[in-house]
Formats: sequence, structure tokens, C-alpha cells
Amino acid sequence: MSKTFILPIRKILYSAMIVGSCFVVNTAAQAKAVDPVASYTLDCNDTFSCPDSLLPRVAFWVEVFSRWDTSTAIFHDKDNPHRVYSTVKRKEGCRRSRKGDSVYRERRRLKKSLLSVNSKLAKGRSLSKSEQRLKDLFIGEPISNIKSAADRIRCQSGNKDRMKTALSHFMSYRPVILDALKSQNITSELQYLPFVESAFNPNAVSHVGAAGLWQIMPSTGRTLGLTVNNKVDERFDPTSASYAAALYFRNSVDNLSETAFENGLTVVNKELNPFVITSYNYGVRGMERAINQVNLDYERLLREYKSPSFQTAVKNFYASFLAARHVAKNAEKFFGHIEQDTSINLGSHNIVNVKRATSAKRFAAQTGVKVESLKKLNPALKSVIWKHKALIPKGYQMKLPYREAGWSTQMASLYQLPAEREEPGFLWHRVRSGQTACGIAERYNASCRALRKLNNLDRKGTIFVGKKIKVPTRSGGISLAKSKKIPASAPVVSDLQVSSSAPSKTNAMTRYKVKSGDTSCSIARRFGMKCRELLALNGLNRSSIIRVGQRLTVTAENSWHTVRRGQTACGIAESYRVRCSQLLDANRLKRNSTIRVGQRLRIPTQRY
Repeated sequence: MSKTFILPIRKILYSAMIVGSCFVVNTAAQAKAVDPVASYTLDCNDTFSCPDSLLPRVAFWVEVFSRWDTSTAIFHDKDNPHRVYSTVKRKEGCRRSRKGDSVYRERRRLKKSLLSVNSKLAKGRSLSKSEQRLKDLFIGEPISNIKSAADRIRCQSGNKDRMKTALSHFMSYRPVILDALKSQNITSELQYLPFVESAFNPNAVSHVGAAGLWQIMPSTGRTLGLTVNNKVDERFDPTSASYAAALYFRNSVDNLSETAFENGLTVVNKELNPFVITSYNYGVRGMERAINQVNLDYERLLREYKSPSFQTAVKNFYASFLAARHVAKNAEKFFGHIEQDTSINLGSHNIVNVKRATSAKRFAAQTGVKVESLKKLNPALKSVIWKHKALIPKGYQMKLPYREAGWSTQMASLYQLPAEREEPGFLWHRVRSGQTACGIAERYNASCRALRKLNNLDRKGTIFVGKKIKVPTRSGGISLAKSKKIPASAPVVSDLQVSSSAPSKTNAMTRYKVKSGDTSCSIARRFGMKCRELLALNGLNRSSIIRVGQRLTVTAENSWHTVRRGQTACGIAESYRVRCSQLLDANRLKRNSTIRVGQRLRIPTQRY
């Protein structure tokens, strides 16, 4: 998909239909002739177009999905993927290639051979048998094309074994995908796209952060209504992700149709859909720019459209989709009978609303459902939940095995238990001059790798003097919350529904109901708060999404005081006619606590 939605295919397969013969090169670099790529009759109708110029690419894609497995490295021309030079058998295929290995050596051999063919032809010299075979791949083309091709050699792994596994998964995921597409009135043919994106692996993660069955990027997932945070990632839930993908396609169809109309074009599905599918890899805005330049002419798009990001992967995306669709529709012809993976169960289940944050272990114990079963039913919950490092968040819609009687009794028992709390598994450290990430980790007897991951640092562990970073500790986890009595002087949080933009002034803190167009920071500004204060007060972070109708805790107007030079906590309390102990309690301060200029203090509403 696009950079704004998702980037894999990721390890995109390339297509080719060749005139001459291919060669297989084993690890000893010995060539062996193989049959050329066959041609295929595609099912192209009023939904999808199959331009003639695209057929060679699609034909090779079909064979990548059905002929070569992931241990086969295929060498081809980057700009003309229908031209395949050779293949090498290697356990990793093209992946993890290093200087000096079989992939490296074959690439160099092919480049040398192509340059040799070009040179000999230019000088009128005779070719060797292997060089003649290379020349036959350029029949009808100028000699100069052979020389330029030497710089376009690319390696691509096969996909046959992954495709076979994907077909067994497809049978289980298909019903929910069809329902999602139907909900947005989108063609059911898009059900085949996950073959290209993730091979129907709901746990797939790309090197750029795209995840799940539909390989959705985090930011795009949030815009499509998915929850993506440090505890919950609905991109890994096949049902939620499928409905999000369907919404993406609905938006793509609408936006690209409008662009076409603005250009005076008549929009028909057959011409529009190649652009819609390509937008999943390249982005809707990118396809809008393309339509403005080449209209709804997909062949012209591949031939004329120029952009730094419109490269090989994007150009082959639609062709790969058509090929995957063809193989899936003719699966028995290519693979014989495929058994459905019965371990995948998206069938009946009960959903309970978690009214209080709780641990997965406690939830499993109270319901009698094994943790592994809960994990399977709730793939959106991240590993930090299952590792007992964080609580299932309040408000989460937890799936349980279907019971006609439901789970209300078990839930009632769960909420009668003492509350649990999370202990942060890190401490803060302010970076000083000369310190390194791994040096800091060593000082605290922590893992450097864990520190880099916790702070989202690059591979070099780049840190900056004066910045605070988190250092992982072993103390993090879940414990029982201590029961505390609320002091009479403490600010009270009311649960009033506020109908206007201003909160009630009867309490130091109150509730605000989120309205359309609100953001966390705009609400904070409205009530004289800093954005980070509102986030902290509500247990949110910068990436959290707030929804219309959600209630947030806010402070009443004039309930904050910014410390000025020379002021003391008790002096501030006296100026507001509140007891010093009340102000200290409201701000979690002690008598010997230091307050700083610019610090903001909550002022309790009770006066003396």
C-alpha cells in the first residue's frame, strides 16, 4: 500500500514472460536450461482491465506464486521484469544476501556477461553459447539495450510455498473479508489482495512498521478508526483490519472518481480499479496526481508517469494482484486439493466490556479460559499484556468463547477482587556529556538493546545531552493497588455530563464530553491546561485517539496557579484562602517539597 497506508508487498515479486530460455544456476554456479514462462488466460471483465502490455508481467507473477519457492532467487531486469536471466537455489532466496555469496556472485557474473555480449556484438565478434542465449532475450532491440540492462539486474525470491499456506488460511478469513467489503459496497474481488500483502499471515510485520493481514501502517490505521497504542493494536485483528481496509478502498474509490470527474473523464470500474489497487501501495494522493497527468489509462501510467517514489514495486503491484487472483481462483489446478487451516476460528464468541483494568492472568483465572485461548481470540492485545507487564485496559471489548448463558457472573466476581495496578518497568535518566546509550544501560545493569527499543532509538543508539531517557528495570509488572482513603481536602472528580463548552466550576476537576472536531490539545487550551497535563490526567499519550462522546477529566477555570519568583506553597495557599495542607495534598507535595518558577499547581476549591 502507499507510504501513507502501508508499504508491503514489501518483498515484491517480479513478473516476466521470456522469448528464449532461462537458466538455473546451482550453488556451484553451473547453468542449466529450464522451460520458459508459460502464458495464461486471465479472467478480466468489467471489474478489472488486463492491458496487453501487462500480460507478460502477470504471467511471470503467476509462476512466482506457483512454480518457484522461497528458496529460489530469480534474476531479472528491473525495468523489464518479463526478462529473466537465471535462478539460483539458496535457502534464503534473495534475502540476507552478503558480499561474496551466491547471489552476489551471480549478479556480478550476469553483469559481466551482458557487457561482454554488448562489446562483442559492437565489434562483430562471435558469441559463446551462453552469451547467445542472453542475446536471444533482446531480440528486436538495439544493442545498446543490452549494455544498459547490465545495471538493472535485480534479484527476487519465489513464493510458491507461502502461496500454498496462504490458500489454506484464505478459506478461514474469506467470510469476514467479504462481509467487510460488502459493508462498504466494494467489489468482492479485493479479497485476494492479502495474498500480495501478507500471504494471509495476520502477524506479519514489515521493516517499515506495516502490520497485520492487510499490512496497515500505524498512523493510517488510526485514521481508519483502529486503536493502535502501546497495549492494543487492532491491525493484528483480522476482523477489525478487514473493515479498516474496506473503508480505505471506499475512500480511494470516491476520491479517485472525483478526481477523474474533475478531469472531464467518464469513470468505469474497469478503468478505475487498477488505480484504486495501486493506491494501496502508492497512496490515494499519488494516484490523484497520476490521473491528472495520464487520465485513467493504466498502460500510459506505467509508460509515462514519473515520480521519485513511483518505482518497481508500485509498477508491479497491480500485476501481482491479478496473478494472485488468478492462482487463487485456480488453486486446485496449481496445487491440487487445499485443506482449510482449522486452527483459525473467527466464528461465534461472546464480547464483554472490561469495566476495570485487569491482568490477563486474573481474567483467565476468573473465567476459566486459558491464557492461550484468550490470546488467540484477542490478537489485538499486545505482548506486554500477555507477559503480565500491563493490564487489559478499561473499556476494551474482550472476546470470550461463546456461551449461551454469557459471562456476567464471572465478570461480577472479577470486579469484586482488589484492583490491580501497573508498575513501570523503567526509570528515568538524564543524559550527561560523554555518555552513550550502552554505557548508561551498563551502569544500571540493563540490556542496551532493550534500552534502545524502549526509547525508539536508532541502531547506533543516538542520544542527546540534557534529554531524559528510559532505562529498563526488572521491577515492572502488575501488583495489587493499595486501598487509599480520599482525604477530605483532595479535589473531587465529578461525573457530570457537560453540555456546554465550559466545565462546571463546582469542583477543581470535572468531566468534559468530547465533541466533533475536538482534539486533546484543543480541549486542554479551552480549560487553561497544558496538553501534557490533560493527557497525564486521563492516562493518555500523544498517540492516543479520543472519540466523540468520550468523557475526559479537565480542571475548572482558575483552578491552576503558575508559580512566580519568590513564592512558596503555603504562601500561594494563603492567597487563595485554602489551607496549605489542602494545596500540598492536591499536588502530591510534602512540606519539604521544592516548587519551581513556572510550575503549575492545582488549587483546591474548598476555602477556609
